[in-house]
Amino acid sequence: SLSGFEVTLQSPFHFLPDSLEGFGGLLNLTEIESEVAYITNPTTGATVLQPLIGQSPRSVSATLYYDRGPFEARVSSSFRDQYLTTVPSQNGNDVEGKAATMNIDFSASYEINDNFELTVEGLNLTDVYDERWVSSQRQNNLNYEHTGREFVVGVRYKF
Repeated sequence: SLSGFEVTLQSPFHFLPDSLEGFGGLLNLTEIESEVAYITNPTTGATVLQPLIGQSPRSVSATLYYDRGPFEARVSSSFRDQYLTTVPSQNGNDVEGKAATMNIDFSASYEINDNFELTVEGLNLTDVYDERWVSSQRQNNLNYEHTGREFVVGVRYKF
């Protein structure tokens, strides 16, 4: 079974003075409940009920943006609740999963003319680690990776 809802709000900030024209925001909330019968033993047909693999029960995101003239910028934050990655797991464990994350990203661009645009991006500014676990009861550490923050600078050319 699968049930849930998603709510999104996107709006320019018209209430700001004209000197701040171009600001706006986006908000998103997703809530999902799921239950799937996973086969744990193909010979006997035994199953276990667990949430849908790869689906967080809750995710929330927010973006503040500025878009006026040749300059555009965004800062975004997103939270994703923990979720399952494998059912059944290995070595007699029931499940494997990924820990909750909270990321902040930034992007900006400046259009020099009709053909050239400069861009800059900062990803994973909160420096969140990729944390994976095994066993729904113990949540033992399975993998703990650090990829760090990522910064990208670019130039776009349109023909």
